[in-house]
Amino acid sequence: MRTLVVIACLSLPVLPVYAQDIYKWEDEKGVIHYGDKPPKAGAAPFLKDTAPFSTPGGQSATPETKEPSESSRGRRGRVQRPSLPSPSLRQPKAWVEYPNGTFWISGTMRNGGRGPCDAPAVEVAVIDELGRVSGRIELAAAPNGINKGEAAQFSGSYSVPIGDKMSWEATPRCGSTVGPIYGARKRGSLRIPHSRIVPSKKLKTY
Repeated sequence: MRTLVVIACLSLPVLPVYAQDIYKWEDEKGVIHYGDKPPKAGAAPFLKDTAPFSTPGGQSATPETKEPSESSRGRRGRVQRPSLPSPSLRQPKAWVEYPNGTFWISGTMRNGGRGPCDAPAVEVAVIDELGRVSGRIELAAAPNGINKGEAAQFSGSYSVPIGDKMSWEATPRCGSTVGPIYGARKRGSLRIPHSRIVPSKKLKTY
């Protein structure tokens, strides 16, 4: 029985399938209509590839094109960072000169970064015994520009604050393409001499 059904289905004539035309027209009120039958003469066939469509949830019919993220771009899309300097101080020396009471500081500033250090300088804060900043000085280092691994020398003075002791803070600074770059600061403290006591010699008695 099944064999007869299969033979009957295969013997049926195959009818050609024709694509159905879509027409587009505009009514008197300016409203655009689409249909498979033209309501009047002059309605032009419409290509279905250009027919509008709607999407659920108020989404846009045209998919948005998003820029690839930085992680998906790989190495090609990575932002090139500029090479920056890295200033540091190498054991600066500080002392108070007697009897004029002048604070002196000198030392070496080094560039450990890949970028050049333009206009190297050291910012020094002088602090009194109460912890207040008595003054600030800026000491230019020479030479005026140092590359990676190179060093520059600095030296300068300032009047000591009133008191028996003082402290100081020195911070190296480099100029770069992105602005000033600061390094780690160094600190120290000093006693302020107000007089020199000459030890007396013991006299021998006979």
